[in-house]
Amino acid sequence: MKARAAAPALALLLGFPAASIAAAANAKPTTAKPAPAPRTPTAKPATPESGPAPDDNLGHHGQLNLRAELLTGYQMLFRYDKSPRCAPYDNLKRPADQQKFCGFGSPPALGLGLGFSLIDSFEPFVFARFGLGNTTDRTNQGKMLQLGAGARLYTMSDSRFKIYFAPSIGVDLTNGPVEPIGQGPIGSPGGDDRAAGVQNESFRTDILARLEIGPHFDFSRMFGAYLAGGLTFQVLRYFGASADVTLGVQMRAP
Repeated sequence: MKARAAAPALALLLGFPAASIAAAANAKPTTAKPAPAPRTPTAKPATPESGPAPDDNLGHHGQLNLRAELLTGYQMLFRYDKSPRCAPYDNLKRPADQQKFCGFGSPPALGLGLGFSLIDSFEPFVFARFGLGNTTDRTNQGKMLQLGAGARLYTMSDSRFKIYFAPSIGVDLTNGPVEPIGQGPIGSPGGDDRAAGVQNESFRTDILARLEIGPHFDFSRMFGAYLAGGLTFQVLRYFGASADVTLGVQMRAP
């Protein structure tokens, strides 16, 4: 009786390890996944350091400059009693009643300027202007000759496009009389001067004061161009003003 009861228990004990061995035999082997390889940092291509290009800053600091310009305009003159004529002599009027106020177009002139920029916005200069024609028929004076000095003051001084103001002072050395006083008949410059009572001392050196303003454009560090309007006052030979338009170029170094 006891032997029969123990038989199932013994079979159970013997079958459990066999089932475990069979299950282990039928289990599929699992392969371990390889660990990911560590990433190596990718070096970025080196970029050159960004700095200002040669033409990024177009201020004129430390540069010597030479200007060449062409100008023309309109003169307005008021005669003193001892001033040269400003119009042909009128035979129907007495010398004291000759024309006192005159206006006429100025002959074109060439200008040269030489300067140095102490700072970007301040550019002192000297200048000379040479007339291309004379006003002998009106004033018995030769081609314009003016010398002087001034300074350019720039707004937006380091940009390509600028506005400048240029006050200056100078002297007018225009020669006269071109035809000697008293030479020639009435209707000639010398004859008209004699009839109007003009003297050699009337053609004295004049003092000038000028203001010029206009846009300036720099194409590069070495070259620019400008267009300006100017007003020049004179006080000795005549009391007068000349309004003009100037077109010019500026070369700079270094």
